[in-house]
Amino acid sequence: MLRAAIVLLCLCIGSAAHAGKRVALVIGNAAYRHAGELANTRNDAGDMAAALRTHGFEVLDGIDLDKAALERKIRDFAAALVGADVGVFFYAGHGLQISGTNYLVPIDAQLRNASALDFEMVRLDLVQRTMEREAATNILFLDACRDNPLAPNLARAMGTRSVDIGRGLAPAESGVGTLISFSTQPGNVALDGTDRNSPFAGALIKHLRSSKDDLSAILIAVRNDVMRETQRRQVPWEHSALTGRFYFIPSAPAIAVTPPAAVEPPPPPVAALTPPNTVTRTPSIITGAGAMFPYPIYALWSEAYKKESGVGLNYQSVGSRAGIRQILARTVAFAASDLPLQSADLERDGLLQFPAVMGGAVPIVNIEGVKAGDIALDGAILAKIFLGEIKSWNDPAIQRLNPYVRLPAQPIVAVHRSDASATTYVLTHYLSKVSTDWRTKVGADTTVEWRGGIGAKGNDGVANAVAQTRGAIGYAEYAYARHGKLVFVRMVNREGRAVAPTPASLMAAAANANWEATPGFGVILTDMPGAESWPFASASFILMPKRPEDAAATREALKFFTWAFAKGDRLATEMLYVPMPDNVVGAIQRLWAAEIRDAGGKPLVARPN
Repeated sequence: MLRAAIVLLCLCIGSAAHAGKRVALVIGNAAYRHAGELANTRNDAGDMAAALRTHGFEVLDGIDLDKAALERKIRDFAAALVGADVGVFFYAGHGLQISGTNYLVPIDAQLRNASALDFEMVRLDLVQRTMEREAATNILFLDACRDNPLAPNLARAMGTRSVDIGRGLAPAESGVGTLISFSTQPGNVALDGTDRNSPFAGALIKHLRSSKDDLSAILIAVRNDVMRETQRRQVPWEHSALTGRFYFIPSAPAIAVTPPAAVEPPPPPVAALTPPNTVTRTPSIITGAGAMFPYPIYALWSEAYKKESGVGLNYQSVGSRAGIRQILARTVAFAASDLPLQSADLERDGLLQFPAVMGGAVPIVNIEGVKAGDIALDGAILAKIFLGEIKSWNDPAIQRLNPYVRLPAQPIVAVHRSDASATTYVLTHYLSKVSTDWRTKVGADTTVEWRGGIGAKGNDGVANAVAQTRGAIGYAEYAYARHGKLVFVRMVNREGRAVAPTPASLMAAAANANWEATPGFGVILTDMPGAESWPFASASFILMPKRPEDAAATREALKFFTWAFAKGDRLATEMLYVPMPDNVVGAIQRLWAAEIRDAGGKPLVARPN
């Protein structure tokens, strides 16, 4: 059974988090009256309560709570938190996101009418606010079923009202000193597993019991355990604005919050990145925030880089817009965006931009008798399909491109993303290049006015709709399509060659792009030249300040990306990402040397040979 994301919200205050009053509320809801019983939630709650008691927490607990009982427990928790230094909330059970707000679902909820929003569920932010009013350090774990069987009831009840009942949990933002962690990325579904605990809960409890590391290190270990157990189908997510380190084991050495102006011993010299006669401190954690697409590979790179360098990466996949806000506020060393910023915006905000890793969009189909790669389409045909002008799979235009394939007289059903996505932007950008009708009638954006068809949310929503609809065609992100072994079509590229979506064809698109001649390296990799080029690839972009306030933090981030470009290709390929080609990496490193300087105007990095 599919289940839950775990939300971990933590406000860390250094040494005070180790010795003061600690209070926890642990809830496990399994016996839902109007839905199937959840398998592991009681075990998750019981084992978490035991682990927290071992670490000196006063634990309030509850099993199978209805709405009234859950609210009473939260009130009791609020009273117990008075005077506490640390508060922990652990909830295992059903959860739901509605229009960006996360809810806990008690066991008596039916969700059959609109009033359920107010009278049958409990908002997660209510719990968060309650805790933050009382305790200096707050940690919330939400193990909330994301494949919620009650959600369709509410969707039917809400009808045409302006609400969005999404899969999984919505992204949550933390305040200063707060960390928020999900067992998988927002909008995705976590796995229940077949053991005593869910994959995330089991890994988290294991490390809480035994690890003397701080919370950030624990979460990295948990993330990698979960990725290994789920064969990388589930990648724990977090959002952090930590100002210090928190230790669950009270006997761990306290590390106080480090003021921004503190000076640590200088780092060992790194010839490729440190100009002569430069002495600065080395951050122990690199901070970054932004796009969700590259989060899984940044997590793997972080683990491997820390083993080599001792420096970790705290990357918050809060979405491109939120990451851009953070780099503008200079609260992180770098931001990641699924789409490039315009050169005027980069110039105005004093930012440098470069691509870090690639993906792409892939058309997927459900056609009787057709396997992956059996048929080819070109841009003109694809545009006419999504415009509703080509209506059957045996249309003469499609048949001419596929003379040796017997295509059925099957109606075409076009499936598109109903939510904003970079994948939609890449596809529509390509269609706008190759089809005048598409450019004038629809255009390119993360969301567009589609000409009919079925809308579905996320890669998984589109993939499921295609799989369930005979004659359907949709599109998905490259790694998702490859991992799910979806039935893809080959595309005829600019050179007239029908190519399949592979790492080689996506890298060919990047290698044939003129990056250095494009302001801000802002290349959209659609309809690129080259016989082997895939027609609609895409890159994830990194944003850094050209004149950083914290030169040491920026230098350390550049070291991380230098390592990733040199040693991270294998991990990227294993995760079904596409590494940047060597010629592009060389151009990026020349850009760093030319553009990024310290307060005195000296380059932060040496120009590559």
